[in-house]
Amino acid sequence: MKKLSVLLLLLLNFLVLPSAFGKDEVVIDRLTSAEAEDLNIEIPDEVPPGFHSVTIEVYDDNGTVSKKILDFCKDEKGIVQWDNKCPNLALDNVSVSEPVQVTDIKTGFKNYDPLNDPLKTKGIQLAAFAALAALSSVKRNEKQSQEDDSISDGEQESLQSVSAGALKLLKDEPGWGDLSRTWRNPLTGFSDYFFISLAHRFNRFSPLLTRTMQDGNAIRAIFGSFAFLLVPIGFMLGIISAINTHAEVLPPTLGIIVAVMFIAIFDAFAGFIAGATFFFITLLTGHITTRPELLTAIGVLVLFFAPALLASAFRPFRRNVFNRDDLWERITDYALGTLLTFWVITKMVAAMNGLAHLELPITSHGTQLAFIAAGFLTFRYALEELAGEHYPLRLRVLHVEIREPNLNQKVRSLIFKISVFVIMAAPFVGSTLNLFLGALIFATPQLTSLRLEDKFPKFKLYLPRGVFKIVVMIFVMALITNWIEEMFSTPASFLKWSFVVMALPGFFLHYLDAITDSPKTDWKKSQLGRMIYRIGGVIIYVLMVLVVKGVDLASWIS
Repeated sequence: MKKLSVLLLLLLNFLVLPSAFGKDEVVIDRLTSAEAEDLNIEIPDEVPPGFHSVTIEVYDDNGTVSKKILDFCKDEKGIVQWDNKCPNLALDNVSVSEPVQVTDIKTGFKNYDPLNDPLKTKGIQLAAFAALAALSSVKRNEKQSQEDDSISDGEQESLQSVSAGALKLLKDEPGWGDLSRTWRNPLTGFSDYFFISLAHRFNRFSPLLTRTMQDGNAIRAIFGSFAFLLVPIGFMLGIISAINTHAEVLPPTLGIIVAVMFIAIFDAFAGFIAGATFFFITLLTGHITTRPELLTAIGVLVLFFAPALLASAFRPFRRNVFNRDDLWERITDYALGTLLTFWVITKMVAAMNGLAHLELPITSHGTQLAFIAAGFLTFRYALEELAGEHYPLRLRVLHVEIREPNLNQKVRSLIFKISVFVIMAAPFVGSTLNLFLGALIFATPQLTSLRLEDKFPKFKLYLPRGVFKIVVMIFVMALITNWIEEMFSTPASFLKWSFVVMALPGFFLHYLDAITDSPKTDWKKSQLGRMIYRIGGVIIYVLMVLVVKGVDLASWIS
């Protein structure tokens, strides 16, 4: 956790660094090939008379970046000559004083302000708060069923909208896979030792990194040391991503993202390696100098390794199927795990514009990326079934139990989590009182959950959980924001206060959950309860599909 704190301090330092350019060069931001034909460059008045150059970075529809340097001069009358011919410019008369720093010229990607796009920004805020509320639940007691679709705070650590779900061990007896030769490859012992020892090291300070390290246990159990190849492949894809963007802080082309997403779905650690490699290359080459660049780099990193962790947080990857109830739950795992992951990825990609403050081409491929991730995820669920049923001993060998963090670790993790929340939310709210209030509402339940909530009185309450909780959260937040929208004269002011309002339902639901006593019997086990649960589950699934499609459920009654 100390390393994470140092990293956070480093990241915060970058937030206040200005963009730096050479004294005699004006850097033009990127542009699409379609816009290049109508390029109209305006040189700031602060550029002194003399000979200069302008660098144009062209970003085409396939995501390829190319550079072109144009020489120009500015004569004594302040007129720019693009043929670089200024015969009347007397070099001796040109001021030799330090030239005024030239600001960015935004040609290429259009500037984007999320506060001026209320529909998209409202959807991103709504999805973020709904997912955060659904993924963070109170650990009710030690007897809570392992088959529950909620993940306790002791089993996960979240980074903004990324939560790590538990990986369950289901069988003790060896399966035919344990006795087969599919995993008996050279260096399998070394590969197993590497991942197990690294997981133990991460376990000292970060459950999230430990969970990320163990995400590929299923494929390692089946293929042994061959699965280790995903790590260097991830490293190479990180380098390729940086080369593709010329180390600029931009999402790479669609094909590269799909390749990273493929390995990350089956091994989140390999995706993390790809994202971290891309991040540090852009950092070391000096391309992370502003807040939007830093946030974009973090967004790419999270997109590279988050999908599998999100899916396992929503629904378990592994489940024993002994009867029809178990079969229903397993079908639900496939249906909801892929649907919810699809929904969150579309919002993550859509948020890229707000993080970068530019209109990025990748945001037009959000739905396509989400469909691809959902398809890969279906295969991941099937792979987990195969590993859980036929390679149980291999899974047990590779498994490292995520230990309960002590109070100091929880405090450090909480500080890091709140800091990331504020940094990532700032582009969509602005550094205003509203950001402080929203962060305070978000942070208070996190703080009280450390010690105080165990002393709360308990009552028998029936609260929404799982996907039903997400649908309820979305409905309530949309209803409230639709109601208050008419009170504001501008979209920007509405979005700032909607951020605060959207934090309130999760706040109240958290404390209702904290005072709820765990039921002694499961109502879904009775015949009537089973029927209500299944019919209601289908209805909730249909409603969630409508939410994913962008239907405003609150408008049905407003």
